[in-house]
Amino acid sequence: MVSVLDNMRNVEMIGSEAPCQNQNPLKALSLVATNGTLPIANPENLMPAFRDYLAKTLDIDVEKRPDATRLLRHPFFAIAVPSRMLVPLVRAARDCAETRRTY
Repeated sequence: MVSVLDNMRNVEMIGSEAPCQNQNPLKALSLVATNGTLPIANPENLMPAFRDYLAKTLDIDVEKRPDATRLLRHPFFAIAVPSRMLVPLVRAARDCAETRRTY
């Protein structure tokens, strides 16, 4: 189940900034719970299938939001890069972050 906090993290991954970053964290959670899904910057730059996938995963209403099994059958995954291709990128990002910490 995607929580309000997960919703905020998903939007942050796309926009590279934490949503409501100028708000107290509890206030930010309250805003999301009250106002619904946070807006995504430049959604027109995202593929339609990905926008639809996000709309489903970020739905605040738990009754409307599909479970993980249904989400994994979403058409977006038919066109997405296989996750095994992401492993080198994740490792490189981790190495870069660790290198920055040592300086």
